[in-house]
Amino acid sequence: MGVFLGDTARNTLIKWTTSAVQGGYASGAYLSPFTSPRLANGFKRSAHDTSEQIRAAGGEFWFDPMTYALSMPRAGDFRHYDTWSLWGGVRGDVTSRTAMRDHIERVYAIQRELTSPLLAPSLLVSYPDTPASQRALEISQEAVDVEPTAWLTVAGDQQFWGAGAELDAHVGALDQLEPAGWLLVVTRSDNSMPPGATAEEVYGLMRTTFAFSQDRPVRVAFGDVAALPAVAAGAEAIGTGWDIRQRVCAYQDFEEREGDQSGGGWYQRPTLGGLMGGLANREYSVLSSENAALAARLTPGTIGPKPEQAFQHHASILTDIVDELNGLVGRDRIAALRRRYADARPEWQEVKRITGAPLGPDRWIKPFSDGMELFAASEGWS
Repeated sequence: MGVFLGDTARNTLIKWTTSAVQGGYASGAYLSPFTSPRLANGFKRSAHDTSEQIRAAGGEFWFDPMTYALSMPRAGDFRHYDTWSLWGGVRGDVTSRTAMRDHIERVYAIQRELTSPLLAPSLLVSYPDTPASQRALEISQEAVDVEPTAWLTVAGDQQFWGAGAELDAHVGALDQLEPAGWLLVVTRSDNSMPPGATAEEVYGLMRTTFAFSQDRPVRVAFGDVAALPAVAAGAEAIGTGWDIRQRVCAYQDFEEREGDQSGGGWYQRPTLGGLMGGLANREYSVLSSENAALAARLTPGTIGPKPEQAFQHHASILTDIVDELNGLVGRDRIAALRRRYADARPEWQEVKRITGAPLGPDRWIKPFSDGMELFAASEGWS
């Protein structure tokens, strides 16, 4: 099953994840110390209860330390984070091997306690071949030295993923560590949907995925529709959810918050598989009213009015696409996603005419399709 759920500031993770697992449109969930407390706090259940209930429903449960988020600009939302005791000294101190190892061992101890697969802490990289990227390599090396069966995360911003040959060299050094699997993350300056991706970023993510997936499983956290090209390149699963912060890893979602702001917002905009994108609720209502047959053809099934129903519809569409691609190999995966993009492009013209939607294939399709074509050409699969 190719969809997993990120954490949410709401108290819906257990219920909605178990429903998704049992409904066949998600494999499980990742808990984040930035979003959930270690112990019950009167609003959210404890991490132990969350793990037990998700696993009892047949789902995967992961604890993702998300150490890379500490390096984000203006990161300051530590209300839940500091309940986890992830550092023996100063929060975020990785200036020595001793400090790195202490943090790594604390993360692994929590994961074992929660019956989570081991997922090592990692650092955010903005550009390969810098002291910061070398430090990221060092903590990954230390993590597999402590526990060779752990997964590793590679987290970078758009500049990192679009860095060309320098990215490939960094990835080559990481690949020599031979972890159990890989979790890839693209961090972004804002949480717009669809994200403002570039063809170069998509190309870099695909190259990395393809290289890693030759002998290890690869997943893309917060990937949602933007990560479908990575699935075409070999990723087995992508992250999504019902809040925007489960679909996009944006810096603003880790800034300090006032009062009890959750930092999350229901993302109820309908996803239309036939468009490879989405519409605003008003736009979808206009489309359904003006051309019900077209609306039904572009997104089979009923989209209910409630947030969970919108999420279920979205996750089911993603699951169908990812499962299709995972049933293919090599260039056939690229060809299948290419067909979906090609079929969707002309549909947008009529949809935009009817609805007046400001966003269309230039945002929902072009950067992802262009990046995929760069990858296909590099592999001789054009």
